[in-house]
Amino acid sequence: MITLPVNDYLVLAAGALLASTVSGIAGVGGGMIYLPILAEIVGMKLAVPYLSLLLLSGNLSRAYFARKFVDWKVLKAFLITAVPSAAVGALAYAYLPAYWIAKILGVYLIVYVGLNFLRVQWPKTADIRSISFIGIPAGVTSAVVGGSGLILAPYFLRYGLMKESFLATEALSTAGTHIAKLIVWSGASLLGVKDFLLLLPLMVLMIAGSYFGKVLVSRMRARVFKGIMLAVLAVVGIRFLFFFE
Repeated sequence: MITLPVNDYLVLAAGALLASTVSGIAGVGGGMIYLPILAEIVGMKLAVPYLSLLLLSGNLSRAYFARKFVDWKVLKAFLITAVPSAAVGALAYAYLPAYWIAKILGVYLIVYVGLNFLRVQWPKTADIRSISFIGIPAGVTSAVVGGSGLILAPYFLRYGLMKESFLATEALSTAGTHIAKLIVWSGASLLGVKDFLLLLPLMVLMIAGSYFGKVLVSRMRARVFKGIMLAVLAVVGIRFLFFFE
């Protein structure tokens, strides 16, 4: 648990609203926007656990808004491997030095930006079996970098989930990994009740952002915004990789 100046908390509040709005529109990406903000203000070690707790509230609210469209078959196939993988990854994270967390995050962000610019399309096909398999790397990745949406999304989309069905199923899938991680981190004393109370107002903003995203999903000009977001993530990734000691 840490204490934060008012100005820093206001920055976190604005970031929470922005990140959850982006996730409400696209289903993924909000965590990658918010992670650098959290890392700068609360430190590298707490950034991912705090992000996971905040994203959980956004995921659950997003799933609630589109609850009629959840694909339970896909959800079950993913969680059966993703939950234990996330728990193992969270245990490893609890003992990782902040230095190596920064390096992993830096590589992850740079690879993500590179794949977007190269317009890499994967996978070629996706079925229930492949969705269950991808739960393993997605769960571990979620524990180390905060989220798994960027890994599971291509498989869900290739499987055929679209619009509300994609948003709701992806939200519950990632929520399952967040719950597994939070249980492990609570047991390892990385998170406690005071941390929850500190983040509670931000969790409310995450829920509000999910609603705004739902309203704005058909109105946003995504191309310019995506370009700016990728540029920012590239800069942050380089900073984490080469300038964090």
